[in-house]
Amino acid sequence: MTDAFLQIQNLEISFDGDRIIAGLNFAIHKNTLTTFLGPSGSGKTTVLRAIAGLNQKLNGRILLDGKEIQKLPVNKRKIGMIFQSYALFPNLTVFENVAYGLKARKKSNSEIHDSVEKMISLVGLDDKINAYPNNLSGGQKQRVAIARAMVLKPKLLLLDEPLSALDAKTRVELRNQIRHYQQQLGITMLFVTHDQTEAMAISDNVIVMDHGILQQQGSPAAIYAHPANNFMANFIGSHNVLDGKDLLRLGFNTIKNQNINPKALYVIRPELFSFDQKIENALEISGKIKSISVLGDRISCEFQTEKGLLLRFERLNKNSSFSIGKLAKLYLRDSDIVKVGS
Repeated sequence: MTDAFLQIQNLEISFDGDRIIAGLNFAIHKNTLTTFLGPSGSGKTTVLRAIAGLNQKLNGRILLDGKEIQKLPVNKRKIGMIFQSYALFPNLTVFENVAYGLKARKKSNSEIHDSVEKMISLVGLDDKINAYPNNLSGGQKQRVAIARAMVLKPKLLLLDEPLSALDAKTRVELRNQIRHYQQQLGITMLFVTHDQTEAMAISDNVIVMDHGILQQQGSPAAIYAHPANNFMANFIGSHNVLDGKDLLRLGFNTIKNQNINPKALYVIRPELFSFDQKIENALEISGKIKSISVLGDRISCEFQTEKGLLLRFERLNKNSSFSIGKLAKLYLRDSDIVKVGS
């Protein structure tokens, strides 16, 4: 990326002789929301802390807006950070918490007053401006923490799993609000989560890591539809991951006019199967339903083919014809099968 706003070049981080991050390279654009996604222990927070300056025992380069920052102290990087814990001052009101950083920078009283009121209004806490943290809900506390970071107008805002302590409903509401703040203010955000749904819902760009190694970077749609490797095929979504021999057993001979490689891996998205409804140019797969899971607006079924293969398909939760043991047929076009890494 020639116009990258944040660039990580050959980043290596070790703790007690163990290499946690090895040769990491990526770049992100300005005014976008990028999510670090990966399982626990994949190195997401370690990289975030290195960017923030909280871990300077590293090799490699970190460039922000074209300038190297890896040797700069935390307070010289113009980076904001929001943690899992709210870290609010319990003896300060909402206004005073949000104003704290501006006061530390010795801004004028009029500038502090105007900036803080605008930011509190943006996060929807006008009626809580004089409240203390112990009178706020978890979601309200996190909005105060977000306002406190954004009011300083950082070049880059880092968010380390900021929603993990919230209940499911509040979490969805606040993640959408964070996306709204990012778009309205044009802030460049780097957001860490292990929640795939969260990453897919709010991101312009997703970086997936595992064991300190970048597995794939791209738009949510791209990494879902075209997993780069075996890890991605199994980690993202609930793909059916089959090898070429399994596809041949199902009855496919070619995929998109190309011969099937018996040793290659292929993925089939569960929502692309047609259930008991024949479609043109599709292979018919006979079998029976082995299990049913209701996922709110969707139903996920495990389907055992006559050849003994287990496939997963999904449908909107509006069909009452699903039942365990039911003999059924799935239909799938070869154009809906993707070779891993293609």
